[in-house]
Amino acid sequence: MSLRGLIINSDKLEDKKIIKRSFNYLLEVFQFNPTNISPYKIEVSILNSIEKFIDIYIKEYDKEPPEYVIGFYAKNGRLFILNKNLFEKRNHSKNEFKKVIVHELCHIFIKRMLDPKNTFRWIEEGICQYFAFRDYNFKIEKVRDLKKLSYDKSLWEKFHPYGQAAEFFKFLSKNYGGDKRIIEFLRKIKEKNEFVAFKEVFGDFDKIQNNFFKEVLGKDLK
Repeated sequence: MSLRGLIINSDKLEDKKIIKRSFNYLLEVFQFNPTNISPYKIEVSILNSIEKFIDIYIKEYDKEPPEYVIGFYAKNGRLFILNKNLFEKRNHSKNEFKKVIVHELCHIFIKRMLDPKNTFRWIEEGICQYFAFRDYNFKIEKVRDLKKLSYDKSLWEKFHPYGQAAEFFKFLSKNYGGDKRIIEFLRKIKEKNEFVAFKEVFGDFDKIQNNFFKEVLGKDLK
């Protein structure tokens, strides 16, 4: 089925409804005109086989997906999500289905907003995780300096601090102007250094990050 640039490959009506609602939610958040989203479509496929899911992932990324992965985005606006009835086999609850849809769709919206530029992993993953799990309070056992995560990709792969990154954007939205400021920040990243863009939209990064640690985590970075 097709809806304003959205193509859904699924045999379940309820899944289609969830995907459409998630798509429209992000259209509003990002203030996109769907007719101007190159290449004019987003395609979401729900896969009923873990083996097929892994095979497509390997073809796209030339490696096997981590055990926790239940959805991913690929080139040309394509998303692949496991049938939610298979989530438990990869240590997830089927109740996460909508959140996974929002998270992966959000990746595509960010990629298209920034094209041809990419941004730091903590920014992209943090925003996706925030919009998908905005009603969820993540437990953060150890804080990480986001500046260090910016320039050392291995640190993200080592620690996977999705929760901290999401909580940081929740903190920014709550204290520095709402979700619209996050989208403004993304737009500026397309043309400027991330920390220059951050300062123009939110203020001094180091000060705000430490305020985040104090207010949300009850501790300083040090």
